[in-house]
Amino acid sequence: MSRFTASEIGETVLLRCAGRFVTGDVDRLRHAIHGRSQTRTIVLDLAEINIMDAAGVGILASLRAGAHAAGRKFKLMNLSPGVELILKMTRRWSGLEVCSVPEMLDLLCDAITQAEAKGAVSLRQNPKLQASTV
Repeated sequence: MSRFTASEIGETVLLRCAGRFVTGDVDRLRHAIHGRSQTRTIVLDLAEINIMDAAGVGILASLRAGAHAAGRKFKLMNLSPGVELILKMTRRWSGLEVCSVPEMLDLLCDAITQAEAKGAVSLRQNPKLQASTV
């Protein structure tokens, strides 16, 4: 059984996926993603995906197409070597955008900056969010 945990940061949804990425997950993922009207960027964190079948590859292609049709960015991050190999073998690799760690940090910083501009979050006013120095 797959598990999905969504976190919203500004106009970005980070969806952490764990377990198996197989037939039957597409509706749950679409529901988790498309219910957020303010979302501009969708990032799937696949670090904890241990199995992906052809249906899982199809799910990624379908979600990417739906995101682009809605004018949203769609990215993947933390692909295991096995998931990366499956995407390359099925020739879906070229159509997917993968975040590197620096890109993900930039994306999160941009999302926080956007949220601060809207007054939703302020690092300066919330000491728990500030970086500590030792």
